[in-house]
Amino acid sequence: MLLTCDGIVVGRREIGENSCFIDILTDELGVVEATAHGANKINSNLLSSAALFSYSEFCLNKNKLRYTVNSAKPKFSFHELSRDIEKLALASYFAQAVKFCTPSEQNQRENKEGSLVRFLAVSLYETLHAGEKRTLTAVKSAFELRYSAMLGFAPNLVACHNCGRYDCENGMLFLSRKSKLVCADCFNPDFEGERVMLFPETLNAMRNIVFSPLDRCFKFAVSADAEKQLSAITEDYFLYRTERSFTSLKYFNDLIKGIDKSE
Repeated sequence: MLLTCDGIVVGRREIGENSCFIDILTDELGVVEATAHGANKINSNLLSSAALFSYSEFCLNKNKLRYTVNSAKPKFSFHELSRDIEKLALASYFAQAVKFCTPSEQNQRENKEGSLVRFLAVSLYETLHAGEKRTLTAVKSAFELRYSAMLGFAPNLVACHNCGRYDCENGMLFLSRKSKLVCADCFNPDFEGERVMLFPETLNAMRNIVFSPLDRCFKFAVSADAEKQLSAITEDYFLYRTERSFTSLKYFNDLIKGIDKSE
């Protein structure tokens, strides 16, 4: 049976000298593993499409429980990510997160948040062009919070959970484990769970990430202090909700810390 779908390669493992297994994120099938025979040959029509982060239209042949790449037509190349070690590390984190958190053999188009393939493509594009309008850390935060929402873990950022106020002069607190906002006037000082008093711009950025259309969720600007707070919140929230850790994330954070120290 032949299946045609758009997809992005989020994982790759070599088979001998000429072939490889590739993990492809698709909207129709979730993440699937497919064999790309001869993909490493210099004259192979799969050479570019089987590369990590390649965004292509794939024609897959399904035989029982196995998929084979019959043909592929490249749509966009993110090859330039490999020229910058920080960007490559962040893109690898995105790919690893999607690979391990997206269900296999499940239609992702049923997700009301939109196309997961398009979301990853936008995330990689924003990573590629980071530094022009926003930092890699801001891109990371947007990915973590929006992807959490797409997985069904959207926090309640509309208003205070108790009184329903959209904002509060005395501040708003985010209770990450309870996935909700509480205004300072309603907050119980005896509460022993994790909470963060948000900078107003941090809250605005979080709302933008979760509620904006897909092509706008990365478009926000925050101060350095708010960006640091946002990054800590979204990373903790994503890792807690997915119950995972990622080696590529640790590597990215180590790189960023190294850059900050050198500056």
